Amino acid sequence: MKVLLVCGKFLTLLSIFLFITCATLPSLDVTYKPLLKSSIFEGKEIYLKVVDKRANKDIIGTGAERVYKDFTGNVTFILEKGTGERSTVRMYEVEPLFKHVFVLYLENMGLHVLPYPKAEIPQLVIRIHDFVLDLSGSRWTSRIAYEAEFSQGEKVLIRNLQGEGEKLRVSGLAQAHQVMSETFSDIVHKLDVKELVSSIKEER
Repeated sequence: MKVLLVCGKFLTLLSIFLFITCATLPSLDVTYKPLLKSSIFEGKEIYLKVVDKRANKDIIGTGAERVYKDFTGNVTFILEKGTGERSTVRMYEVEPLFKHVFVLYLENMGLHVLPYPKAEIPQLVIRIHDFVLDLSGSRWTSRIAYEAEFSQGEKVLIRNLQGEGEKLRVSGLAQAHQVMSETFSDIVHKLDVKELVSSIKEER
């Protein structure tokens, strides 16, 4: 009986320890704020492919490692639906995070995103080159970069986009989440799909 009680107490303490340990693991929350819905490409189709081409797959820079000890490497994605209304979608690695957000971005313009390439349908390939959060002195810094290759038939256009941001570290990880969220939303929206479509048409 005593052995059972001791084992029971040990398991209880172990559960509490594991819960506290998991609860205190640092996270990186990225909130995406969509643009206003548009019907500019209503009824049109596009094929989207996302490839992670980062030479260094670390999301956390060397300066931020002391704060982000035991970081899992996944990003908690949050969708901002309206003023003050947010919805936590799920945890992602960087490549599926980009894929999910670019699908939202394209669908928001009325495009139907195909899961496979199709003859005569435009194709968009996103190649991720940088996605880093760092801490320089008392400032959180973000750096995100990708290449967008837009093609239709034999016509190909390439755009290289990059963005950086910084915020003063006040307390906790709030400013880290903010700077990555703002930089991410901005860099996604920098891709001018309307300009790409127009340029492809002019070359044909």
